[in-house]
Amino acid sequence: MIRQYARQAGISKPVTPHTFRHTFATLLLEEDVDIKYIQSLLGHSSISTTQIYTHVNAEKQKRILATKHPRRKICLQQSGIEPKKTADKAI
Repeated sequence: MIRQYARQAGISKPVTPHTFRHTFATLLLEEDVDIKYIQSLLGHSSISTTQIYTHVNAEKQKRILATKHPRRKICLQQSGIEPKKTADKAI
């Protein structure tokens, strides 16, 4: 059934129930849903199982490092630029 719908949708890659599960977990993680909540939704007894199931998009990792890394604040201060503040946090 899943393969049939995937073909109808023009998806050429293999689609399985695991694909849906993995995508669901990954999208939740990318939306900053706590991994413990994702663990509960997937029914995993161990958080390490959930961490295997999910992965963080490389672009999101770059954005996080560019905006949240503590060194960014130091570099901005050394150049005389004051870090922006939002919701009482420097970004």
